Amino acid sequence: MSRERWSTGLGFILASIGSAVGIGNIWRFPYIVGTNGGGAFLIPYLISVFLFGLPLMMLELAVGRHLQTSVGPAFRAIGQRFFFAGIVLVVIVSLILSYYLVVSSWVLAYSLFFALQRPVDFDAFTGSYYPLVFFLLSGLIVFATVRSGVREGIERISRVVIPLLLLILLLLVVFSLAQPGAAEGVAFYLTPDFSLLGDPLVWAAAFGQAFFSLSVGMGILLTYGSYLERANLFRNATIIAVSDIAIAILAGLMIFPLVFAFNVDPAAGVNLAFVTLPSVFLSMQFGSVLGTLFFAMLFLAALTSAVSMLEVPVATVIDSYGYPRKRATLLVFGVIVLLGLPSALSYTGLRLELFGTPLFDLSDYVFGTLGLIFSGLIVSIVAGWFVDPEWLFAELGGTPRLQRAYLLLVRYCIPVVLFITLVARILGIPAG
Repeated sequence: MSRERWSTGLGFILASIGSAVGIGNIWRFPYIVGTNGGGAFLIPYLISVFLFGLPLMMLELAVGRHLQTSVGPAFRAIGQRFFFAGIVLVVIVSLILSYYLVVSSWVLAYSLFFALQRPVDFDAFTGSYYPLVFFLLSGLIVFATVRSGVREGIERISRVVIPLLLLILLLLVVFSLAQPGAAEGVAFYLTPDFSLLGDPLVWAAAFGQAFFSLSVGMGILLTYGSYLERANLFRNATIIAVSDIAIAILAGLMIFPLVFAFNVDPAAGVNLAFVTLPSVFLSMQFGSVLGTLFFAMLFLAALTSAVSMLEVPVATVIDSYGYPRKRATLLVFGVIVLLGLPSALSYTGLRLELFGTPLFDLSDYVFGTLGLIFSGLIVSIVAGWFVDPEWLFAELGGTPRLQRAYLLLVRYCIPVVLFITLVARILGIPAG
């Protein structure tokens, strides 16, 4: 069976930007900024992206392109004893996707409700069984995309979705900046309070957001890199990272002028997207149109990220067992839907909970927080320490001095920071 390929370098870049640009950029980034003092957060965030996120991104791409296979088989090729670690990584990504589809279903539902001019209260929505219907619907859209293949599914939808997402975002930014009081929101967002740079929790939040936003350490870029033939990995990784940052910053320029213009708490957290902003849209002229555009944009961002996550286990099944893509996608998708049902049902009339906490919230913490950091540790240790530096540097290029600095980062700095972050999260130290 011949391996699928990206049709062009641009197709790969757009798909990779799509994997990085998700709800984390447009919804999570602004409220993380809001809870960490506004503009001061941008300094440690940019340092975290370029000093830690970008090197790990390059590592994944290099391993995938050199070995020309997906996560499980790639880890086995690095060393037979690492195959199980690769499977653990695939399982973590699948579990993250199982609850991520719940969030994507909410934004899909809200975009349709606003389009039909029938917006609903979040408590009323999650007190019904509509979330379950939209969970299945959003999952089927992701399933259909991955089932169609790398070129006809992932690449084709990325070519449409990423430009459309950017267009909607720019329109909303222009509208938001035109609101009375917008300047105060921009000042809060972009004016750094340097006194907060001494707070280690701000740096921990920045590091966590960088990994959350870039989708590194999950095997996604390793998988996407395996469909590459020739490319300048440093240039492509930089384009992906800069695009991810730009969209996150633009999202802040959309959110903060609105929250200040309408006297809304910029640190409102999850409620900002599903409670606060809908009420703002409803109080505005053309609010239904704006609400539709906002939630459609969130769904487009969620869609490309979910597609990239589903591709990780699907590609591993294809490469490990020789299954045809359609069969592998159906099998993996069925398992992920079953895994996600408890999370989906926890925000319905059934209210599935454990120890008084919705199962969705537990999944978010265990898989989306601890699991994401743990998967980054797996990638940085296995790929950083046990791949052959000779072929790694042949893939990455650079001078001997830069190569030594790169090894220092991926072998020591990134695993240490990830381990400290993991311990802090387990001990309950807040990071955002």
